[in-house]
Amino acid sequence: MIKEFVTGVVHFFTAFGFIFNNRLAKYYFYPIIAALLLYFGLFSYLIVYSKALLTYLIGPYLPEHLPEVKGLGSIGTLIANFSLYGLAAILFSILIILLASKFSKYIILILLSPVFAFLSEAVEEKLTGKSYPFRLHEFISDVIRGIILALRNLFIELLWIMLIGIIGLFVPALGLLLTPLGILISAYFYGFSMIDYINERRRMNISESVQKIRKYKWFAIGNGLMYWFFDSIPIVGWFIAPVNSVTGACTGMHELEQ
Repeated sequence: MIKEFVTGVVHFFTAFGFIFNNRLAKYYFYPIIAALLLYFGLFSYLIVYSKALLTYLIGPYLPEHLPEVKGLGSIGTLIANFSLYGLAAILFSILIILLASKFSKYIILILLSPVFAFLSEAVEEKLTGKSYPFRLHEFISDVIRGIILALRNLFIELLWIMLIGIIGLFVPALGLLLTPLGILISAYFYGFSMIDYINERRRMNISESVQKIRKYKWFAIGNGLMYWFFDSIPIVGWFIAPVNSVTGACTGMHELEQ
């Protein structure tokens, strides 16, 4: 257990050297472009539409003429002019952003699954010398499989997080203690996605892939925990996390299977 976990963590960091030594650094550009479009493009639209939705939901119950903030002359003036609608819109927008950030990791995995599959294949070729010929029908099948698997993992992860959230709602102290468990569950499914690119090349179906990754679950958690941590770092972490996780998953599994 400990060996697998440490291997997952260590290979995430040794991926830096492997990537640059083997001229694979170009793969860092793909996730950062996708992340910037997702975080700044999608989030801005979410905020706009969340405010529009909020206006539709509570607009009829608000006063006809809402006060506006005209200046910061005094704290009293600010409080007097601060509308309930504005506060509600801010809170609602924050909620939307938090939910979107949870989904964003899986959106990145789905959108860039072909890129990560090519990266994982390139890493294995550097390690073993084995190459995989490109076949269009297999490529399309793998993309569909990756989407199905990502949605499966997202659904299961959300069920666990909802369960922990419900427990925390009724027993706050227990919910606080279970928070690290929620992080480990998320890490497992992130690591799962990275390792599955290897199983995908070996033509395993989803059931076979699940069985294989369960065997190396602590390696998946170690790898996924690094992904979770670095992806939480704005800008820099967005392009490091997925590329190092995919690379580390391949080199780490190669070591464990040897």
